[in-house]
Amino acid sequence: MYPLKKSISIALGLLVLAGVAVVITTGTVGASPSLVPIAAAPPTPAIPVAVTNTPLPVTGNVNANVSGTVGVSSLPAVQLSGTPTVNLSSTPSTPVYVDADRPARNGFNASCFTGNVDPTYGQASCSLLTIPAGRQIVIETVTCQAELYAGDGPGDVQLIVPNTPFAPGMSDHVSHRLTLTKQAGDATLDIWSMTSPLRAYGSAPAQGSVDVGLFFRADPAKPNPQGISCTISGYQVGQ
Repeated sequence: MYPLKKSISIALGLLVLAGVAVVITTGTVGASPSLVPIAAAPPTPAIPVAVTNTPLPVTGNVNANVSGTVGVSSLPAVQLSGTPTVNLSSTPSTPVYVDADRPARNGFNASCFTGNVDPTYGQASCSLLTIPAGRQIVIETVTCQAELYAGDGPGDVQLIVPNTPFAPGMSDHVSHRLTLTKQAGDATLDIWSMTSPLRAYGSAPAQGSVDVGLFFRADPAKPNPQGISCTISGYQVGQ
């Protein structure tokens, strides 16, 4: 019987040890572990980047935020292919000036002579220049010389510039009245002339061409010669 008792005692001892182990394990799991502070990682230092595979092809949209000063050591040519959109920022304090009048400078000089005035109304006219359909011109200079009976001055001299209406109520032409001064004369004939810078805009509708005209008036009761010749110079806008 002794061995049996000893076995029972050993078994009971093992059960007690197992119970203690369960209690210790349960207490360890249920307890809050102590928190150990973790030091922050040091900041990543700036790393210089060198691009060696130039030229570097870039596709899609590229947005760049640059602060500070950007230095360009050379002045490379900028080439645009296709039909890109280029926006210019223009403000009242930093305006961008564009000469819209001269996308292409196609200059012209044109002259005409009216001949003598008619004996009834004392009027004469001629056509200086034909503006092609749908085109625009800018007249920059006008020069005229008139022959008149001695003692009489020109009654009226007009440079008539057609202008396609761009808004309701606008006239289809503008008349620039020219002032001539006497240059020389004798007992029967006086010479009157003028040269002046001018800024006159002319245009023709898309439906057809129109003429820049010259109109002259003098005393029909006086003998001839009584006429005027004028020359205008400027440029046609575009090709």
